Amino acid sequence: MTTPPIALTQARNRPALGTVAELLKPITWFPPMWAFACGVVASGQDIGAHWGLLLVGLVLTGPLVCASSQAVNDWFDRHVDAINEPHRPIPSGRMPGRWGLGIAVGWTALSLLWATLMGPWGFVACALAIALSWAYSAPPVRLKNNGWWGNPPAG
Repeated sequence: MTTPPIALTQARNRPALGTVAELLKPITWFPPMWAFACGVVASGQDIGAHWGLLLVGLVLTGPLVCASSQAVNDWFDRHVDAINEPHRPIPSGRMPGRWGLGIAVGWTALSLLWATLMGPWGFVACALAIALSWAYSAPPVRLKNNGWWGNPPAG
């Protein structure tokens, strides 16, 4: 009996694309994108003259920053989710090994890189949001463990 080629064995250790999408939770992207769009309208600026910046900001707030915070939170809650929500990608094993952490780190880096397109203030705002999302979920800070410190970053 022969063993399968290495490429086939490694492919089994990667999460399916649908599992990655489930980890990034696209359903949660709408509220921050809506908030960004409302801010753009409230600014009184000519949207037509800045439509590219609007699109960059929409991608940044939803598919990048919000998705990275979802991945960070799911990685650091994996032990609790194994009890309460074992069907989620990480505790179910559909997201093998440290893939969840790798996606959280990678999506964070991609968010910060993309944020450079928003100019210095946009980058600083993004970096603050990313720092708060990590501080909310990741030890040793884990702001979510304190009702006073955890609620402002989450809200």
